[in-house]
Amino acid sequence: MIDATFLTQSPLFRNLNEMERAQILIIGDVRSYSAGDVLFREGDPGDGLYMVVKGSVRISKSSLTGEEALAVLESPAFFGEMALIDNSARAADAIVNEDSVLFYIPLPGLRTLIEAEHQIALKILYALCEVLAQRLRETNERYMSIFTIAQWGGGSPDGPLPLP
Repeated sequence: MIDATFLTQSPLFRNLNEMERAQILIIGDVRSYSAGDVLFREGDPGDGLYMVVKGSVRISKSSLTGEEALAVLESPAFFGEMALIDNSARAADAIVNEDSVLFYIPLPGLRTLIEAEHQIALKILYALCEVLAQRLRETNERYMSIFTIAQWGGGSPDGPLPLP
């Protein structure tokens, strides 16, 4: 039997009781990966979500200058959750940053569980909304920081910020 304590650390599953976490374990799968393994690429279909149990995963996008890391996720982070919300393709690449253990939940199994178990659905979807709201706040703050630097840094020969 798998030790389910890692689920209690996840923002997505921490509000589930022991029986509900057991149902998540039944539909999921613990997998080991090596550094450099590609979990998915931008444009791939969203087929499930991942939770970092051990190690780290790099979320990145390709640019003209190469790979641009957007985030490095460590336990208890989860990713790929947008597949639960819509049927859009993956928005970025997910690459194993170091040897890692991940918990993978296939989308069909999760959707079936959510449709059958409304209490689990409510807890997971509420937690997902909390996490997405926090991520949106962080994105807004980064955007404003970049906007402020760009506004002040325009063409100043003295650098990005005016000197007093």
